[in-house]
Amino acid sequence: MSVLNIFRRIDRRFWFICHNCLMRTNHDTVQSVFYSENPQVNLMGRPTMLCPRCNDANTRSFQELKEEGSQSALWGLERLVRKYPRSRFKVRRAAETTKAAS
Repeated sequence: MSVLNIFRRIDRRFWFICHNCLMRTNHDTVQSVFYSENPQVNLMGRPTMLCPRCNDANTRSFQELKEEGSQSALWGLERLVRKYPRSRFKVRRAAETTKAAS
């Protein structure tokens, strides 16, 4: 981790954790966190982001975690995000990958 990464600002609206991926990967947070600037979908009156890995809507943004007061979880997730480059967390959907290949 470089010194500049400590001061890098994280826009919490675009960082998400997928609880379904978290359970499937045996609580591997690196495989469960993703970055997306795509628009959120409205699911049962709640704006949510579909996970690009598993296409599930059981996701929470870092901003939601901050608003609900989960400071310790948020601190750990933000520390993890600063540890790795952003490209590691940008995941493309399977449909986007097949379009790009053709």
